Amino acid sequence: MQNIPHDPKTIDELEEIRHDTGFFGHPKGVGALAAGNFFNSAAWGAFYAIMIYYLYAPYTHGLGFPQGVAAQMVTAMGACNGLFVIVGSWLADRVLGMQKSLIVGNLVKGIGFALLAIPPVSIEMGRTFAVIALVLLALPIMGASNASLTGQLYAKNDNSRRDAAFTIHQFVNTAAGLITPVLVAQLGMRNYHWGFAIAAACAFLYMLVIILTQHRFFGPLGAQPTKPLAPGQFKKIAAIAFVVMAAALGTIALLVMKRIIGLNGFLNVITSLTFLIPIGFLLNLFRKKDLTDTDRRHMRPFLKLFCAQILIGLGGTLLTSAIAIFIDQKINRQFFGLTIAPGSIPTIYTVLGLIAGPIFVYLYTKTRVRDIPIVKKYALGILMCALAFSVLSIPTLLLRGQGPYSILWMVVYYIFMALSDQMVWPIGSSLVSKLSPAAYETQMQTAWGQAAAVANGIALVLFNFFKTADQQVVLFPIMAGVLLLAVLYLFINAKTIDKQMM
Repeated sequence: MQNIPHDPKTIDELEEIRHDTGFFGHPKGVGALAAGNFFNSAAWGAFYAIMIYYLYAPYTHGLGFPQGVAAQMVTAMGACNGLFVIVGSWLADRVLGMQKSLIVGNLVKGIGFALLAIPPVSIEMGRTFAVIALVLLALPIMGASNASLTGQLYAKNDNSRRDAAFTIHQFVNTAAGLITPVLVAQLGMRNYHWGFAIAAACAFLYMLVIILTQHRFFGPLGAQPTKPLAPGQFKKIAAIAFVVMAAALGTIALLVMKRIIGLNGFLNVITSLTFLIPIGFLLNLFRKKDLTDTDRRHMRPFLKLFCAQILIGLGGTLLTSAIAIFIDQKINRQFFGLTIAPGSIPTIYTVLGLIAGPIFVYLYTKTRVRDIPIVKKYALGILMCALAFSVLSIPTLLLRGQGPYSILWMVVYYIFMALSDQMVWPIGSSLVSKLSPAAYETQMQTAWGQAAAVANGIALVLFNFFKTADQQVVLFPIMAGVLLLAVLYLFINAKTIDKQMM
């Protein structure tokens, strides 16, 4: 909980906020944060629906990057965003406070989207704006402030209303994820800049919602850092950070000017970071002196499952890169005489996820599925992912050169991926919670999330070799085979892993 001064007036204000029922039985702040979540999902949904296509579409419709480079650029941004979310949350907790983090974070994000919305007068201008925008979008300054501030709106024992609040957030996220990709992807077939303008507007609307409601709906909650730095400490840290960043950027600029490295070299630096930072984070966590023997024993199954989670993260990375290109280049998108934009196709995946969610909640609570050992449930989720990539391997191997392929291949792929998600993501988080030392659960969950950053790093390496749509389809059977090996390993060693988890 946030450290709030024990001032009677402040305490009364907090009580009034936490007992408020002005938004469907919840504090009004939940409505503001839900609107923010909607705009956030709408902005990112718009961005991912068109960005990779804008990067490799020929100039003047797009920026004319090679397909492999376009995939690398989007993947690098996602990798940095996943790595630096730790920094964003630290800024919120120690420097800005949650309210200011949401405002500043959306301002930076909105500027990034807005740069992409400006039609370039030359390909050099467009590429420069795109690189600057991707750098800005790689900085998750608001961290996890929305979720943290939502939790602050409730008393610790108000579990049912707090659970319902996060359910509201999930609903609005899904709604935005269904609406904007379709709208913006179809607009993108005419002009990508309109889609980026919508993304920018959504980011700025999120910022505006917080500015207009921060005092009335949240009061002191999130107004100040939860664990503020000591006086003078921020200046010291800021000075060090400035020197390090200036040195890093200066070095990169010098290397680029001297033509020692180009875009690929810069991407290789990011690739290295995606491996080194998570490894350093894990080593620091595992070397904690206050870990018990049981905690240290639990680290062994954690690492095994972490490696499997990297493969799942790689599958997710391919969804927004190689598979996005595959849909554009290889799938027949004609439907009743209309051309469906490639960025609209993944909406099928979202709808299937909505359908699968309640079914799995029922299976886990009302049927014997709940009795399946947890490691085997996780392995079954990986198996579904392997089958998904096996499905795409059929047309790309057996019907090679006979495209465009039927959209039904993508539907079946998405069915298996939706089934995989319902087993892998919730069960993975549950496994980490079970294995985490009591004092380090948040850090363990953060470490688990770094599997996605490592996966992005692997994808960056792969896209150096698999650059075009024809080359990238080879990744589908490779992914299927590697995932099947992971499933086999987990099933064979399930009992051993279960014992180590006890």
